[in-house]
Amino acid sequence: MIEEVATVTWSGQGLARVEAARNSACAQCSSRSNCSQGVLSQWSRGRTVEIEVLNPANLALSPGQQVLIGLEEGGLMRASLLLYLVPLLMLVAGALVASVLGASETVQILAAVFMLLVGFVAVRFLTRKTAELSRYQPVLLKTL
Repeated sequence: MIEEVATVTWSGQGLARVEAARNSACAQCSSRSNCSQGVLSQWSRGRTVEIEVLNPANLALSPGQQVLIGLEEGGLMRASLLLYLVPLLMLVAGALVASVLGASETVQILAAVFMLLVGFVAVRFLTRKTAELSRYQPVLLKTL
């Protein structure tokens, strides 16, 4: 489980809104000073993000309280694969089908772009259907 410390801003029945610092993996990487990604990640340092988390244990919370939140790694991996792989596969499929049908290069490009857009729409539809599943939701683990 991926865990992060956050600060409670609001608490309700079974839910809580928390504010967490935007961290990147670069903070722990030994090559961060030699990597352009590490330099770019410094721009977002100090910024926070406010998210709603599940509170299945209905822990008593008050604004300003520090809590530990978590997200299942498997859920994050599945969501990442869905987000990145589906549009890419649709793009390749569009180009391949147009190529097999003997279409010109321009038509192949247009078919690939069209299928990429279809892939984005498919991801949007699938994420709306799966967004409510608990494995894709951050969960409040404990108070600190």
